[in-house]
Amino acid sequence: MPIDPNEPTYCFCQQVSFGEMVACDNPDCDIEWFHFECVGLKQLPKGEWFCPNCRKGKK
Repeated sequence: MPIDPNEPTYCFCQQVSFGEMVACDNPDCDIEWFHFECVGLKQLPKGEWFCPNCRKGKK
């Protein structure tokens, strides 16, 4: 199946949506959606979750 060049990309890796993904709970996060593998998650966190950039106070 060919890759759709118009499909949006997500995460630090800038790849399309695949597998399990989690959203950063910072409304100002530049990236918003992350692949579990890229942020070291094995399951969906309970409660709020903030990406590494937002946890460091970059946003």
